[in-house]
Amino acid sequence: MLSYYQERHNLFLPSSSVIARNQDKTRSYYQHDTNLFHALRLDARPVFYFFVYNAALLLLYALVMIDIYTVLSRNWQFLADVGVIMQLYHHPLSLDSQKVRLVLEEKNIDYTSFHVNPITGKNFDSSFFRKNPNAKLPIFQNGSHILFDTIEIIQYIERIAMVSCGGEESSLSSGEVVEWIYKIQRWNPKLFTLSHVPPKYHLTVSKFLRRMIIARMAECPDLASAYHRKLKEAYDTEDKLKDPETLRRSKEHLERILDEADEKLSDTTYLLGEEFTLADVVFIPVLSRLVLLNLEDKYIATRPNLAEYWNLVKKRPSYRKVIGKNFDGWRRHYTLFKTWCFVRIRSLLKHY
Repeated sequence: MLSYYQERHNLFLPSSSVIARNQDKTRSYYQHDTNLFHALRLDARPVFYFFVYNAALLLLYALVMIDIYTVLSRNWQFLADVGVIMQLYHHPLSLDSQKVRLVLEEKNIDYTSFHVNPITGKNFDSSFFRKNPNAKLPIFQNGSHILFDTIEIIQYIERIAMVSCGGEESSLSSGEVVEWIYKIQRWNPKLFTLSHVPPKYHLTVSKFLRRMIIARMAECPDLASAYHRKLKEAYDTEDKLKDPETLRRSKEHLERILDEADEKLSDTTYLLGEEFTLADVVFIPVLSRLVLLNLEDKYIATRPNLAEYWNLVKKRPSYRKVIGKNFDGWRRHYTLFKTWCFVRIRSLLKHY
C-alpha cells in the first residue's frame, strides 16, 4: 500500500535530469547577474573616482582660502605698520578730504581708500572715534604713523613725493604757497555750507546726528566724555547759524579770498604762477563747494579771471577723479539724494 502512494507521489516530483537542468539554468542566471553587476561596477568606478577627486580638490581649496583669509585678517594691521599700505579715511563731500585726495592724485601716490560719511554719522562709530576723537575727516595713515590735520597730511604727502622723485624741490619751500594754504584753511566752510542748504534738510540731518551721538555714548561709556564734547559742538554750531554776524564774517572772509585770487589770476595761469601748485590743490575744493551750493553765478562767474581758471582746472585728471565723478551733472543730485534717504529711513526706524 505504501509503495502505491510513493509511486503516485513520485509522479509529481521532477526527475533528476529536470532538476539538474533547472540547477544549471539557475547557476547560469546567477552568473549572468554577477557578471552584469561587476561590469556596471567597473563602468561606474571612473565616475565615482571623478567625483571623489573633485570633492577633495574643492575641500582643499576651501581650506586654503580659509587659511589665507585668517592670515590676512590677522596681519592686515601688521602690513599697515610696516608701511605697505597707506590708508585714507575720507568722504567725497568733505572739503578737506578733497584737498588731500587731489594731492595724492597729482603726486601719483597709491593708497587704500575708506569712505566714512560724516552726514550719516559714520565718523562717530566707535572704531573710527577711537582712532580720531575729533571725528574729523580726513585721516591719513602710513603704517603706525597717523595724521589728522589737513595741512600736516599735505606736507607729509609732499615729502613722500620728493623722496620718490629723487629729492626734487618741494613747492612747500615757497613761502607764498604756504601762506595761501593757511589763508584758505582759516576759512571755515561748515558754517557757510550749512547756511546755504535748505533748512528742512539741515534740521533733519543735525537732529539725526545729535541722537546718533547720544546713542553712541550709551554704547561706549568709556568714550562718553569725548562724545559729550562733540554733542556740545553740535549745539554750538546751531547757535552760530542763528547769529547773522557770524555768518556775515564767514561770507566776507570767503569773498576776500576770491577777490585776491581773481587779482592774482589776472597775470598768471594758476594761482601762484604758470605751474600748478599745492595752493591750487587747496583752492579748487572751495570753488567746487560753491558750485555744489548753486552759487557759481554769484561768486565765480562775476569774477572773469576766476571763471577762466575754474574752467581750466576742471579739465585736470585729478579733478575729474576726485570731484568731477561725484558732483558733475546728475551725480551731484544722486550723491545727496542717497545720503538724504539713508538719514530719513534711519530716523523713521529710530535706528541710530
